Amino acid sequence: MMWIVTAMYFVVVSGLLLVGFVVYGKTLFFLGRSGAFAKYVGGGIVYVLFACVLVAPLFIAPVFINGWREAFNSSVVYAVYFMVLFVLAALPGGLYFKKNFLSRLRRLGYFKKRQY
Repeated sequence: MMWIVTAMYFVVVSGLLLVGFVVYGKTLFFLGRSGAFAKYVGGGIVYVLFACVLVAPLFIAPVFINGWREAFNSSVVYAVYFMVLFVLAALPGGLYFKKNFLSRLRRLGYFKKRQY
């Protein structure tokens, strides 16, 4: 039963992370057009906030899934299952972000490829 609850938890998390990626992209796009100071300082603040949102499902899971901590610590299979579901939950939002925001944000100066 806990395995099914974990899967349902990550279905909901996937939708929330998709919304988070969209808000992150639109916020960076807005800040990128605002000016250099807002672009870098605001972008850094938004990055830190989004990083917290991105990893929050890992820390909130024990609230929604009864017996999560014991299962995670005692079963390697459940721990791998949990982490795979976390990656799969973030994947749709990441792909949407890449398709719809990444090229425009690169033109604004974010996510530039490094020259070695």
